[in-house]
Amino acid sequence: MHPLSPALARPRGRHRSRAVAGLAAAVLLLTSGAATAAAHGGAGGPGPHPRTDLGRQVVTPGADGWASVATTTAPEGVPREAEPVTGGAAASASEVYVVDTWAELRDALGGRAGADLDDGRGLEVPRVVYVRGTIDAFTGADGAALDCQDFADQVPVAGAGPFTMDDYVAAYDPAVWGTDEPGGPLEDARVAAARVQAAQTQVHVGSNVTIVGVGDARVVGANLRVRDSHNVIVRNLTLSDGRDCFPQWDPTDGELGSWNSAYDNLSVWTSTGVWVDHNTFDDGDHPASSLPQVFGRPFEIHDGLLDVTHGGDLVTVSWNRFETHDKTMIIGSSDSRLQDRGQHRVTIHHNHFQDIGQRAPRVRFGDVHVYDNSYAQSTAEEFQYFWGAGKESSLVLENNALRLAPGVDPARAVGAYGGTMLREAGTLVNGRPVDVVGAFNSTAAAPLADDARWTPSDHYRYRLLPARAVPAVVDAGAGAGVLRSTTPR
Repeated sequence: MHPLSPALARPRGRHRSRAVAGLAAAVLLLTSGAATAAAHGGAGGPGPHPRTDLGRQVVTPGADGWASVATTTAPEGVPREAEPVTGGAAASASEVYVVDTWAELRDALGGRAGADLDDGRGLEVPRVVYVRGTIDAFTGADGAALDCQDFADQVPVAGAGPFTMDDYVAAYDPAVWGTDEPGGPLEDARVAAARVQAAQTQVHVGSNVTIVGVGDARVVGANLRVRDSHNVIVRNLTLSDGRDCFPQWDPTDGELGSWNSAYDNLSVWTSTGVWVDHNTFDDGDHPASSLPQVFGRPFEIHDGLLDVTHGGDLVTVSWNRFETHDKTMIIGSSDSRLQDRGQHRVTIHHNHFQDIGQRAPRVRFGDVHVYDNSYAQSTAEEFQYFWGAGKESSLVLENNALRLAPGVDPARAVGAYGGTMLREAGTLVNGRPVDVVGAFNSTAAAPLADDARWTPSDHYRYRLLPARAVPAVVDAGAGAGVLRSTTPR
């Protein structure tokens, strides 16, 4: 069976319930402090939260992360003054939406009935969008389930009928094609099929928007793009399996070539002032373990879970779960984008990373703060690193707790990809303090300075948990479904 056959292309909803640990709640009560509770509407961590309307909640100015800071930002070199994130809190009653289907979600974000993927891009009107149930982007206008071949069937190949990925794989097998980049009618058809899919499964999120899940709300198969926007909140959603039906084979990518996917579950692209809170990100019914090797390389249909690129700035990522994924979170899209200097300021706190491969995060150019996060690996095989120091990056790591699989060297927590510095303090590895930068430097050809060019407390206030408390608090309090959200009364 082909890896993108109809049987694999129709996801099934999965729901998770998590018990709240009494120990974690007690620790949070003792350690979280007013700043965290205020910045997250009293919902910073575990505990029996009362049902509340999350749609009007905002970030507390100057608290917990970069999204709370009033400052100048300049995506693509165009300066603008950013304020602490409020999302759609100022929305009028006519701009409050409750959606149950993919078409309704796109219409709410696009500002009109029958909206397409680009209609939301550039919209400024404040809006609050409440998502209920499971919304599947692979659902047609008539409500019928779609699969990848439904998109491919709309693309003819000269003299050969509709496009299929099976034909693509056969044509560009290195034993047949060689190691040149793909070209010709089948590559052109793959690009065209990808456009057909994008028209169905992508959506742009404009400015001054809050998207909030009600209960166990899920968005499956979609790529949500916060592009050319500002002042956006995404909360209490499971964002699952944003998959690319038509990844590109690139035989020149690395020694053995690679399959490259275009889709993240959530993309922050040339956008500023974004708060991503209490969500769950995963690969749904298409984890990497379920996909085959093609040309001896993983057939990759996912890119990132949450990527911040192309000058994205002033972003706080808090209390989320990132599960069973390889390329999890990249901040900065290319070493060549020198216009991103001074951008990519991101705070990542109180998130749980479970069985990821890499990029938690990997950073280019940005001043990035990573504190009070929980990382857990159950196996060693797919793990590469957690924190990647890229070109001109400056990461500050504080009080993160790592649970590594047996046999994994703590030095592997750090990777250097053109970066020169990484400040780290308070890291626990399997319950014991470890200087992970020192461990990395002990064998690195190009050691990293345990330093940073900035200090987080100069920009916003925050309170650290003791690292020993992080696993219990974060594992219980992170992710979608922890907050007891409601629709507006």
